[in-house]
Amino acid sequence: MPYKKWVTLFLATVLSVISLFALFNYTIDPLWTFCHSNRYNHAQPGFDERQLKTNRAYFCGLKQYDALLLGSSRVTYINQHDFKTMKVFNYAGVSMYPVEYKGWIDQAKKIKGGPFKTIIIGVDFWGSNAGPFAQHQMNNTPSPSHYLDVTQSFLYRYKMLFTMDTLNRSIESIEHSKHPGTTDYSRENVKSTIKVSAARKQSAVNTQISLYQNRFYGRGYRYNKEMKRYLEALKQDNPKTRFVIFTTPISADLFKILVQSGNLPDYERWMTQLVEVFGEVYDFMGVNSITSYRNNYADLHHFYPYIGTLIADRLTGTENSALPDDFGILVNKESLKSHLEVIREQAEKITK
Repeated sequence: MPYKKWVTLFLATVLSVISLFALFNYTIDPLWTFCHSNRYNHAQPGFDERQLKTNRAYFCGLKQYDALLLGSSRVTYINQHDFKTMKVFNYAGVSMYPVEYKGWIDQAKKIKGGPFKTIIIGVDFWGSNAGPFAQHQMNNTPSPSHYLDVTQSFLYRYKMLFTMDTLNRSIESIEHSKHPGTTDYSRENVKSTIKVSAARKQSAVNTQISLYQNRFYGRGYRYNKEMKRYLEALKQDNPKTRFVIFTTPISADLFKILVQSGNLPDYERWMTQLVEVFGEVYDFMGVNSITSYRNNYADLHHFYPYIGTLIADRLTGTENSALPDDFGILVNKESLKSHLEVIREQAEKITK
């Protein structure tokens, strides 16, 4: 074969392989840089949620959304489509602290091109901690702008089509689309999970007991004196936005650890500041029909998605026969004192 023909054939073969490689990654799109959906990519493992959601928000747009949902990994289990009275984008991510809320809201507004009518925030009591471990987490978590910078970097969505990492993620997505994993994301930004085994759950619980007793609660806890300032900044920066604030429902077992660790006064201070700033808060914590039933949780604090549906229904006033009256108590300035008295009574009973 003449030299030129051999070179031409070789280059054509290489280009064909590279093109097929990129086409495969484009079809599956595990990084959410394109917006299509098909039978091969309708489920995938949830990795680097903050980057994935930023990619989706930027490339697929936020203009159609009038509400934003923020919070930690607990809130990622709430289906954004369960909010029947509004169009919600779930921008929650692992270990999101209150100091980060402003950055994520500002970024979402920037992508959307304007303010949101409603901002819903699921707040965690551990987020009020400014102890050593919490401080380390806050200091080492990239800012929201880091993720947007990645998304907006030169030819990002196209360059990623040619990487082995994307290929591996694509293969994972195909596998999970055929056989769902323990936790998966759909193309509609909805997180799903299956019931974990008793052994796996117990292993997670054992790890979390130590973590909360020593780092998030007890000796590792120090109330963040800047908490109220963080919250007030949200109101000041978004004067025309309605805020809906709720506490994330940890299991009664974890609430017991909170009380035994001496953090009940800190909980009361936290609740008081939330009510002072926002006027009212839906409190899903404490001991109630949902938190007392261990099977509602995959571990000590991550509830299953069907509990997220109950939360959404409570926040939107949607009728649901499965929603207990004691789950999601609306607390305002007039009822705060009596609500805290009920919590103290619950704390006394649960620690006897």
